Formats: sequence, structure tokens, C-alpha cells
Amino acid sequence: MSDYRDSFARELKNRGYAPNTLRAYGASLDRFLRFAARTSFPPAERISRFLATHDSQEPRRIAWSAIRLFYELVLSKPCPYVMDRVRPRHRLPSFLERSDVLLLLSKIRNPRHRLMISMLYGSGIRIGELVRLRIRDIDFSSLSLRVVNAKQNKDRITVFAESLAADLKALVSGRAASEYVFVTMSSRPYNRRTVQAIFARAFQASGIQKHASCHTLRHSFATSLLGNGIDIRAIRDLLGHQSVKTTMIYLHVTEKSARKVRSPL
Repeated sequence: MSDYRDSFARELKNRGYAPNTLRAYGASLDRFLRFAARTSFPPAERISRFLATHDSQEPRRIAWSAIRLFYELVLSKPCPYVMDRVRPRHRLPSFLERSDVLLLLSKIRNPRHRLMISMLYGSGIRIGELVRLRIRDIDFSSLSLRVVNAKQNKDRITVFAESLAADLKALVSGRAASEYVFVTMSSRPYNRRTVQAIFARAFQASGIQKHASCHTLRHSFATSLLGNGIDIRAIRDLLGHQSVKTTMIYLHVTEKSARKVRSPL
């Protein structure tokens, strides 16, 4: 059983699945393999009965995706059970106004920590991409970043704010190009949880009455660009979305905000 789990994790990682997806699919497969070991139903019925143990749509969808990929990638055969695909309900992403972000940043005393959170907002990069960013990926001449091995193993180019250039240069000055940009005092790269904790403390101290996480800064980057008239296809490329349809959700966010605006006439 452990061989199956290891093979599954390796196949997903090789295909560039995000860490959160790896954990969710891995946990679902673990539960399925334990369920399968103690039942004697035919394969299709076994999968059907296992999916029926999930109370809601989203966990059931995740479990089905994990099982299907397990059959295809590890067992090298089609899954014997076909589940009717129900499109997940998409919620509009939350975002912070620029004034909210500036207030949040003012609550971070450590300059390096403040720079990390600023980069999340100013570049639209994911938290995992931030902690994996290397010095050689920064182009100060064009104020751009190369995001290497992003989601689905694709590289992309995004921007960073000119106002952050001086602090970034000071941070990386005299260091090898292969080093990670953001490292701790012991020269180890920051991990995701540390960055999340930095954001959470600052957000709580800010008193902002919204729900937000590090990923909210990515949404805020996109909605800010869209509000400033940047073409949605350019935003798609900066975010690394495969389809512009994914980026289109930010149109709905800005439209929702526009409904709250009163005409000055």
C-alpha cells in the first residue's frame, strides 16, 4: 500500500501539482486504499460506495479526482467507475483595497518580512513561488521576475514594483545568483507557514474587517490591475492562468464593487 502512495505522490509531483493538491489527493487516496483493503466489492462498486461515504460535493469531487488519477498514473488503466461531473460552485475571490494593504504593511516591523508580503501583493505570485524565488530570477532592468516551475511546471514572467527595487537590491547584494532571495538568519529559505504567520499577525493588528490570507494578495494584485485598465489577457499571463476564463472571474469582482459606487451627479 505504501508503494502505491509513494508512486502516486511522485507522479503528481512530476506533473507540477501544487502542494495543497498533493496533500488533499494523497489523503483521499489513503482513505480509499484503507476502505478497499477491508471490502470485497467489485472495483466499480467499491469506488461508488467509498464516494458515498462523503457527505458533501467538494470532498467527494476531490476523492473521485484522486482515485481517477491513481488508476491512470499508477495502475496505467482507466478508472472502472465514472462519476457524473458536477461543476464546483465558484465563489468570487475576496480582495483588499490598496489602502488596506498599506495599512497591513505598516504593521510589519521587520523590513525583510515587510518586503516578502509586499512582493506577494506587488507581483501576484503565490506564496510557494515567493519562497522558491532565486536571485537569478530577478531582472532589475525590466522590473520583472521569472517564476520557475510554477503551477503545472510552467515558467512565466511577472512584474514587481519599482518602489521595491532598492530594498531588493540591498537584500541580494553580494550573494550568489543561485541563492534563494528570502532566507532566514540561518540562511535557510523561508517556509510557507512562516510567511502565512507573518501575514496573519499583521492582518490581525491592522483591524481590517475582512477575511483574508496571503493568497488574497494575489487576488488583490489582479483586481487592481484590472481596475487600472490592464488588458485581461496580460493579467492572465502575469498570473500564469492556462485559460483567460479563469482570469475572467476578476471581472465579476470588479463589477460587484462597481455596483456599490454612487454616481457623483
